[in-house]
Amino acid sequence: MSMEFLRVISEQRLPYVVHTPADIDRLRVLRAADLVTAFIPPSEHAPDERAIHQLAQVESITAKGKLVLNKATSAFIEL
Repeated sequence: MSMEFLRVISEQRLPYVVHTPADIDRLRVLRAADLVTAFIPPSEHAPDERAIHQLAQVESITAKGKLVLNKATSAFIEL
């Protein structure tokens, strides 16, 4: 889930490099929701249609992302 990934990112030293295609996809979702700022290169494919391994980099968690994390943490504590 992307929110769990946002929590993982919040525990890392930034900038944080993302390696796996699944994590890069999660990062795309977080960036589209304006929860993080990140550099994600466009997808590339080799001539034989294999995906080229890429890296992405999280630059920061936005104010909106921090608010979402705080709300999620508060809701968890109240349970």
